[in-house]
Amino acid sequence: MKKLILIAVSLIWICSACVKTLTVNPDKSISLTLDTLRLTTGETKQLVSKNYSSNQLAWSSSDTTIATVSAAGMITGKKAGQSVITVNNSDRTVTATCVVLVTAPINGNITQIPGFGTDIGIGADGSVFVVGKDSVSPTGGYSISKLVSGNLVKMPECAAIRIAVSPQGVPWAVNKSHLIFRYNGSLWDQLPGTATDIGIGADGSVFIIGTTTVSPTGGFNILKWNGSDWDVMPQCAGVRIAVSPQGIPWVVNKSNIVYENTGGLLWNPVPGIAANDIGIGADGSVYVTGKDSTNANSPIYKFTNNSWAPVTGASGVSIAVSPSGLPWWVDKSNSIFELKN
Repeated sequence: MKKLILIAVSLIWICSACVKTLTVNPDKSISLTLDTLRLTTGETKQLVSKNYSSNQLAWSSSDTTIATVSAAGMITGKKAGQSVITVNNSDRTVTATCVVLVTAPINGNITQIPGFGTDIGIGADGSVFVVGKDSVSPTGGYSISKLVSGNLVKMPECAAIRIAVSPQGVPWAVNKSHLIFRYNGSLWDQLPGTATDIGIGADGSVFIIGTTTVSPTGGFNILKWNGSDWDVMPQCAGVRIAVSPQGIPWVVNKSNIVYENTGGLLWNPVPGIAANDIGIGADGSVYVTGKDSTNANSPIYKFTNNSWAPVTGASGVSIAVSPSGLPWWVDKSNSIFELKN
């Protein structure tokens, strides 16, 4: 009996010793509640760390003109753009970051479309296609999606940087290597020629900005599709193009001047605006994104009564126009918006 008691006591002592020597390393990581944060200007949101209280952390912003951060991790949007919030523990051995995307306030007539893009095209039938921001090919560019029931659905087997849509809802795309493609319903057919931008009118006229420099201040050559190849347009150069319902090309050139082709050799400058991109709807409505020297989102303007009127609350970098004459645009953070009635 004494032996049994001694054995039991010994086992208890061994187990106690095991428990006493067990140690757990504390989690010292900074785990933020968000790694990407979207704000409008003037909006504030709190970032929280899992393992530290606010007085144990040091917060900083890579660009305080876009977003600021308080000592307690409160983020405030200042102007449209992107900033990176960095947080360190007190001895700076652990770091975490959060990317903050700030956009201008959205008024009641502007709707944000789910997803992200770098370019957008709209056909005269209302079909909407978007070039994404996810690179799918180093030589091709980004994914292409179609807007279906309010959601972006990726198209098969193609990548692009610019897109336009025919009156029948067929997307044409220009890729990163300047090759031109047209969707045939199941596959993408490569067309002859090379381009840097493409535009299609409601009458089916297709124009491209080519790759041949014709003017150091104007940009590249302009060409029109003849059904099997491209005819060079005379006496003008550009970097962005859109086409009216009557098949008339409008371009923005390298000096941000807008021109309208008035037939033959004649290209008339459209005064009163410095533009970066241009879009024309099936109803003839013309919009541009203005030039912004601060590298932020550019204001959007509509051509009305031979002058340019700003669209309240709208700013972006790439633009298209619906058949009813309302603008859709992509902003610098790759968000997609449309103006409602």
